[in-house]
Amino acid sequence: MKKIVSNIIVALTLGLFFIGCADKALPQSRIGSISESFNGVVKMVEPVKVKGDGTWTSMLGMVAGGVLGHQIGGGSGKDLATMGGVMAGAVAGAEADVRDAQRITIEFESGKTITTIIPIDANNPNRYKVGDRVTVYITNGKVTEIR
Repeated sequence: MKKIVSNIIVALTLGLFFIGCADKALPQSRIGSISESFNGVVKMVEPVKVKGDGTWTSMLGMVAGGVLGHQIGGGSGKDLATMGGVMAGAVAGAEADVRDAQRITIEFESGKTITTIIPIDANNPNRYKVGDRVTVYITNGKVTEIR
């Protein structure tokens, strides 16, 4: 049983590693879509935190918590420790799915001003500052890219 659980954990870890290493690819839905681009200047930047849905991190937390909880006690106590580990892992995993982001206000050359939130991660390592000249791409009413 321990070997199966260990193999599952290794497989999940490797899968997440390879997903994280994947290049930024545009989704299929962007094919043929029309984007508008606007030039502007960053007027305000505020660091914020963005909470994800926590699905994957909760699942990983549940597995890790269950495995750790299973190492404690014996008999029915072992079962309770496993269940407690699963629940604690799920909560800890959901809380771990918080990312850094920036709330950015941009004034376009037309005078129009927008505010959007951009996550800071491997796909978007840019950290904007007041005064930066940028081009904003908007598709279907959503900011899809800032350069």
